[in-house]
Amino acid sequence: MSFETISANQGALFDEFPASESPAPRIRSPRSANRAAAWGSDLARSVSYLMGQCRSDAEREFISRLYDEAADRGPDFINYRSNSAFRAAPRLGIDRNAYARILNALEAIERGTYRHSREKGKQGIPRTVARVLKALLNLALQYGEVRPSLEGLGKLACVCKQTVVNCLKVLQLYGFVVVHRRIKRIRTPLGFKVVQDTNAYTIQEPQGLGAMAVRLFRQASESRKSSPSSKDSSFNKTKGRNSAHHVPIRLAWGDLREAWEAF
Repeated sequence: MSFETISANQGALFDEFPASESPAPRIRSPRSANRAAAWGSDLARSVSYLMGQCRSDAEREFISRLYDEAADRGPDFINYRSNSAFRAAPRLGIDRNAYARILNALEAIERGTYRHSREKGKQGIPRTVARVLKALLNLALQYGEVRPSLEGLGKLACVCKQTVVNCLKVLQLYGFVVVHRRIKRIRTPLGFKVVQDTNAYTIQEPQGLGAMAVRLFRQASESRKSSPSSKDSSFNKTKGRNSAHHVPIRLAWGDLREAWEAF
C-alpha cells in the first residue's frame, strides 16, 4: 500500500474514534485546549491501531470500553494536581539528635499555643499533629526518605486520612514539613499515562513562622535557670500565684504577628 493510499484512508480510520473533548470547566487557557486536542488525537490514533490488531469481537469491545473510559476521564494533565513534577523523593539526613530537636520544637509551640489560646481550655495545636510528625520522622530514620500515601501515614499515626491532611497543613504552616507533589508514568493498554504519585516530604526544624513561634514561646515559658524570687513578694489570693513570678504577657499571637511583620 502506498503512502498516498494510507494518507487518504487516515481520515476515515480516525473518524470512527473522534478525538475526545475534555470537560470545558477544567480547560481555561488556549494552551490547555491545544494540549487537550493533541491528547485526543493521540488517543484516537492508538485506539485505531489497536482495533486493527484485534482478532475477535470481544477484543474490539474491550478496546472500545477502554477508549470510552479514557475519554470520560479526559487528558492526563487535568487529573493530577498543580505544581506536580517528575521527581524522586529527597534524601534526608535525620539522626536521633535532629529527631529530638524537631519534636522538642513542636512541643514548645504546642504548649505555647495552648497556654495563650484565645479560648480557655482550647488546644492551639492538636495532639494528633505530634503523632503524624513522629510517623514521618520514624520513616525518615528507617528509610532515609519519606514518601508514604495518606492512607499509609494515617495507619502509622492511628488517625484517619482527613486528620492526616489537616495535620500536614499545620506542619507546613510552622515550617516542619515541605511537601513535594509528584507524578509518574504508567503503562496502559492504550499507551503510557501520567498519574498522580504519592507525595514526598522533607522533614526539618521549624522555619519561618515556626522558628519565630519557638523563640517567642520558649522565652515566655518557665526556666530552671531563672533568678530566685524576691523575699518581699506577696501572695495574690485572687489568682492563687506569686505576683512576682507572674509576668503578664501580651497576646502571644499579636507579638508573633509584629515579629512576622518586622521580619
